[in-house]
Amino acid sequence: MADIPSVFITGASRGLGLEFVKQFLSSPLVNTQVVIAACRSPDKANALQDLKKNDSRLHIVQLDVCQFDSYDPVVNEVRAIVGDKGLTLLINNAGILHRVRNLEEVTADLMLSVLKTNTVAPLLLTKAFLPLLKTSAKVNAAKVNNALSVTRAAVISINSGLGSIEDNGMGGYYGYRESKVALNMSAQSLSIELGPDGILVESIYPGWVQTDMGGSNAAIDATTSVNGMIKIMLDMKEKNKTGFIGWQGKVLPF
Repeated sequence: MADIPSVFITGASRGLGLEFVKQFLSSPLVNTQVVIAACRSPDKANALQDLKKNDSRLHIVQLDVCQFDSYDPVVNEVRAIVGDKGLTLLINNAGILHRVRNLEEVTADLMLSVLKTNTVAPLLLTKAFLPLLKTSAKVNAAKVNNALSVTRAAVISINSGLGSIEDNGMGGYYGYRESKVALNMSAQSLSIELGPDGILVESIYPGWVQTDMGGSNAAIDATTSVNGMIKIMLDMKEKNKTGFIGWQGKVLPF
């Protein structure tokens, strides 16, 4: 069982985010002391509230990832929770999908809204949490012999197979595809910058999952996807430079 002192998950009220919360609280793969679930409307997040009633390790914080001015108060709230141990793992999970299938449907507002949520927000949230991530990297360095690991300090962004340029054989999904390609580039640049500080950065593909975004006809359920992603995270030692990793360990080409 891997020891991950703390994890912060965006978009945690439903879908993959909620499943991450559940598994970090209960999976035999990890021992997590603090799970922080971020969502836009905690008072309406009934599933999270029910989990919190039975597990004091769970903390729920209000966060709209597109409200950049709210980041500092959220970071202060997290700092009060994790104390001098810092934040071990940031999972950038929140995202939106507009099914724009042809050029006629493309608008500037749509493109900008998707990029803001899926690309800009993860980058700026990583920037906001950087001091806490650096603290965790220092505190946990000895237990991994100064290697990179999600048990030391890490930023993991949830990507999509639609973010692969090489694998794009059907077109469409304007905005969403671009946002995920850019997310991969952000992860690559961040890994170069933050690696020397002991912070692992990677993006991971969850598969086609049965969620509100993926639809009921998707290939796998959220439980299977998240279990696979956690296993992959625990095996990560460095940023993959040839593509991004899928929930089964397969590397998807950029």
